[in-house]
Amino acid sequence: MKVIAITGGIASGKSAVTDQIRQAGYRVVDADLLARQVVEPGTHTLEEIKEAFGQEIVQNGVLDRKALGEKVFANPALLKELTKITSPEIQSAIRDQLAFFKMKEEPIVFCAIPLFFEQHYEKTGWFDQVLVVSASEREQLERLMARDHLDEWAAQSRIKSQMPVQEKIAKADVVIENNGTAEELAQKVQDYLKHLEVA
Repeated sequence: MKVIAITGGIASGKSAVTDQIRQAGYRVVDADLLARQVVEPGTHTLEEIKEAFGQEIVQNGVLDRKALGEKVFANPALLKELTKITSPEIQSAIRDQLAFFKMKEEPIVFCAIPLFFEQHYEKTGWFDQVLVVSASEREQLERLMARDHLDEWAAQSRIKSQMPVQEKIAKADVVIENNGTAEELAQKVQDYLKHLEVA
């Protein structure tokens, strides 16, 4: 089974690329989805977060992701603390899903992991290829402000909390650049998948 990681900067278009790959019929393990599942009501991860960050970030038993985001993205030490709690749980869930697809003898499986390099997934030895979706910082900033209704300062702090996109590009096996239209991006993904089938 060939395992391909999809990563890139925040608001670079990773989700759009992942959606297209899923629509093309490929299996996708989605770290963002798993990140939500590991903090669902009743999980020990949620309890740990509540202890570390205070009762007020849980509303009616549910994690208030916006309140937590406002706390951690402005404070690198708190972001590190949160990562220490959630990262092992997410990694374990990814490993389980990959084992399941291997058992099913899927030929190619994609893993969408936004913080692939930040959390050192490249050292796990699970991946045959790393695909980075890139966008200019200006594009990232504008998309992030529009998507998450953030002011420029808040958007900048989220971008700065991640590894610079140029560093990710340097570590990538494949780069899909997304500074243009949705149609242009769709064409690039199609071309990539066609090449993948041939290879």
